[in-house]
Amino acid sequence: MKRQPVILFYVQHLLGIGHVFRATRVARELVRGGAVVHMVWGGTRLPKINIDGLEMTWLEPVRVDGADFQNLVKLDGSPVDDALKNARRDSILALFHETRPDMVITEAYPFGRRQMRFELEPLMHAARAASWHPVTVASIRDIMTENRAEKRVRESIAMARDFFDLILVHGDPDLIRIEETLQGADEILHKVRYGGLVTPEPPDLGIAPSIAADVVVSAGGGAVGHALTAAAPQAMQFSRSFPSNWLLIVGPERPQQDTDALAAAAPPGMRVERFVPDLARVLASASVSVSRAGYNTTGDLMRAGTRCVLAPFAGGRETEQLRRAEIFAAKGLATLLRDEEMTPQTLAAAIDRAATLPPMRAGFDLEGASHAADILLECLENPGLLR
Repeated sequence: MKRQPVILFYVQHLLGIGHVFRATRVARELVRGGAVVHMVWGGTRLPKINIDGLEMTWLEPVRVDGADFQNLVKLDGSPVDDALKNARRDSILALFHETRPDMVITEAYPFGRRQMRFELEPLMHAARAASWHPVTVASIRDIMTENRAEKRVRESIAMARDFFDLILVHGDPDLIRIEETLQGADEILHKVRYGGLVTPEPPDLGIAPSIAADVVVSAGGGAVGHALTAAAPQAMQFSRSFPSNWLLIVGPERPQQDTDALAAAAPPGMRVERFVPDLARVLASASVSVSRAGYNTTGDLMRAGTRCVLAPFAGGRETEQLRRAEIFAAKGLATLLRDEEMTPQTLAAAIDRAATLPPMRAGFDLEGASHAADILLECLENPGLLR
């Protein structure tokens, strides 16, 4: 009987949670393809996320304390000390040597998660030194943070060149190519493969959504969606097209008391929820969506074909969401509204404009979970493809 391939998949969310959904969708497809996937989870636990079939290793969670991504903290807000760093590093290395994976996947690293070098560099050195020669993969989104310091760029490219066999881009090159936003990419393009956009399954329109609304305003995880959720309750009165029947989704990363406060202040005709499990189905039944421009959010919108306003997060050094929103706006598939332009009146006007756009369907590859899994399993079956 043929041995099942074993994969170690490292995932760490520090602020947003979108990439966690992408990683777990790919991981579940790997399991469906016959692999055993050990997922190393370094952030807070998200009870609503689907980890069926995955072997989970829960590290003591860490996060960042602001949008500048500078300071690692524990859940209680105290700084991450050397003892915790060493314990996490040792747990990952112990799992690596115990499971002897055929493949090691790091989500975002080495082009992100620089804060986690204390545990990722030892892992990658162990993978390169292992006698069984596991395939090493960097799993990255299609749009990277731009304008990085030259020193950081050189560090990332050197790590990708020396320690990774494959750079798996979860994107469609017809939308954007990785070298457009990844500085220094020309040195490693021979390692790049595109897996398509990782999106949820198309919503079953024969099943009624849990909530029906004309306008759905969602703030993603919610950690950085305060401007949007603050403007939405007052915006409804200014919309000519949709004066009622709005849904505001605050986000699971916001405290419950924030949701309660927004619900108490919401005008008649607006419903406020912290989380909606069937968001794709809710979006498919809506007339207009207002959201951030994260990877998963735009994937949901393309699946649902919903007309939309994109209000990208652009705090700190982040440029990814703004670039994505600009791409879709330039294609006539979205209305762009920046945080600095956000008022109840401008939000209402953007929603009214979005109602005149075509549905957000653009013919891109939306089967990125299964296509990425196919590429990864093919590389395990035929390592010569990586040379």
